[in-house]
Amino acid sequence: MPAGIPSGELFPTDSPIPPADLIGRGEAVEALAGQLTAHMHRIVAGPRRTGKTSVCEAAVDRLRREGAYVVAVDLFEQATLGEFAEALTLELVRNRAPARRALERLRRSGRTLAEAGATTVSARLASELGEEVEISWRPGMAERDPGRYFDWALRALQKVAKADDRRVILFIDEFQEIARERRPYGDPESVAKRMRAVLQRSRRVTCLFAGSLEHLMRDLFTPRQRAFYRFGGFFALPPIAPEAWSEGLSARFAAGGCTIDGHALDELVTLGEGHPRATMLIAQQAHAAALADRARRVDLGRVRHGLVLAMAADAASLDSDVERIRSLGKNSLSLARLVARGERPYGASEVPPAAVGRALDALRGAGYLEHRQRGDWQVIDPLLRRRLSR
Repeated sequence: MPAGIPSGELFPTDSPIPPADLIGRGEAVEALAGQLTAHMHRIVAGPRRTGKTSVCEAAVDRLRREGAYVVAVDLFEQATLGEFAEALTLELVRNRAPARRALERLRRSGRTLAEAGATTVSARLASELGEEVEISWRPGMAERDPGRYFDWALRALQKVAKADDRRVILFIDEFQEIARERRPYGDPESVAKRMRAVLQRSRRVTCLFAGSLEHLMRDLFTPRQRAFYRFGGFFALPPIAPEAWSEGLSARFAAGGCTIDGHALDELVTLGEGHPRATMLIAQQAHAAALADRARRVDLGRVRHGLVLAMAADAASLDSDVERIRSLGKNSLSLARLVARGERPYGASEVPPAAVGRALDALRGAGYLEHRQRGDWQVIDPLLRRRLSR
């Protein structure tokens, strides 16, 4: 990293981290890439902003550099089944350089193949894949018959892989969205059956599914009656070791023109509790405050002040989270506060066990709590935990 990088770039908090900048994830990336190379479908489940997407993107990027085609779709960005089909198709054909350039021109102009004069690349795409490929540059076209276009997009993965003699890596992020109560893509089990039926026969397609609500991901892949039962295995992201955090953070402070004391570095790792975003935000705020004071050294006091600044920077979103928790039910906020203080929710209040269970399920469903073992719950975000426990 060149010297003088701004704090927000040194310690990014709101977007996936580029593969070269990951801290303590090298072995996980190697292992995941190796399993995908061996044609093992994989599922990665874990809370948001804990590095899940960054690791997945690093793994598939490695396979792309080795010659695989990568089709990456984030379901947070796809509102309907038609949009899902369109995204799959566009990502697939973009793997071919001539097609990518032609489709970008067509997409910008909004023209059909006929209106574009049936360019060589466009005509070849249509002849190889069928006229349905037009959805890759005609936004909204797939909404005419989303089921048909979705089926076609899934089958096109194997067709292109076979035609080009390539392996296709299908990476779907936030996959739990297909199972959400609002049913954005239609009946969840119907969509899952449709995908399983096509993908299990697509020999050249390897799937990577990631999701930020672990209980929904497990419900999609583990019950025997589910369409995706035993379709691949779960890949667990190990925690980042404190030593890896220390080494990586120290290098980033140096790249930003600062040094950090040993005790301050230990405190920073402790305050972040291994949570990638919380750790990076505290570091970011400590670094920015040091530079604002024209200091080139971050000591224990500056790290602790970094925590205060991090809480202040997230104040609006933390307050919003508290209000969202309150809206989940009359017992949700009080139970979230119990959990934040390290108390076990059952028996720690006068709330009936059945009501406790409903509140905990609602909090987990909203992504605020994780269930570690029987009776043991935890607020996922350390900063939200501090806000709730006050």
